[in-house]
Amino acid sequence: MELRQLKYFVATAEELHFRKAAERVHVAQPALSQAIHQLEEEIGTLLFERTNRKVILTPAGRVFYARAKVMADNACMAVREARGVGRGDAGTIAIGFISTAALKVLPAALRHFKDVIPTAQVELCELGPGEQMDELARGHLDIGLTISEVLDEGYRVLEICREPLIAALPDTPAFAALERVDLRAVSGETVITPLRHPRRGYYETVADAYRRAGVKPANIQCVRMIQTGLMLVQAGLGVSLIPESFTQIQLKGVIYRPLVDPAPEIAVSAVWRQDNETPLLQKFISEFIEVFPR
Repeated sequence: MELRQLKYFVATAEELHFRKAAERVHVAQPALSQAIHQLEEEIGTLLFERTNRKVILTPAGRVFYARAKVMADNACMAVREARGVGRGDAGTIAIGFISTAALKVLPAALRHFKDVIPTAQVELCELGPGEQMDELARGHLDIGLTISEVLDEGYRVLEICREPLIAALPDTPAFAALERVDLRAVSGETVITPLRHPRRGYYETVADAYRRAGVKPANIQCVRMIQTGLMLVQAGLGVSLIPESFTQIQLKGVIYRPLVDPAPEIAVSAVWRQDNETPLLQKFISEFIEVFPR
């Protein structure tokens, strides 16, 4: 039994007219009639009663139509979806991201992506840098958004954007009076920073900034998320160096100030496996470049 036969049968069952059914499926009437005859022989029973005046479904034909309609519709849908996936116009893409990407990079990319490919589905997983690499290796993620250095073989890395780090400070008169923050002036404060990971990333960028200033923080308090660090700053427990985009998060008792030049920068990069050549992923990457041109 062929899909072509099912399509011809469904058209004939709905039109109850061989010529009209043939016109509907764009085939010559003799070819359609022959296909229906072959289908009846294969099934072993008549599906239509034919007279000079009309065509009607037999009881067996009515039963077969109910199933054949679903089969034909599903097959056509499968063809459309397969073509869409093959073109990169459909399917599902799994994206891992860190909180640093959640405020600026991810929203802009997803808005643009949904405009370009509205039928694509997106699965989002907030994961740390190491967790993203593990999930990429297992094939559970298609792409990760991270700030960690990736030197692993078999992966491609695309720097998406850079943004300066600024200081998040308790809203005290001394800090509020500052226009810019010199790390030498706040070295006596506890620095609140995301956890150190096996891969070089955020923690090392903050440490390097203090090192270049020629000072060492009095104490380092590590947190899992930048947002958690901001709450500790709000409680007056220290200061934090955060990406500039985090000024969108306004907390009473927390003020933001730029650092003295040269301010350290944090880079958000996309990473994916070299052997993942799915069209949807490739289109997603190309759209990243559209939103954040090099």
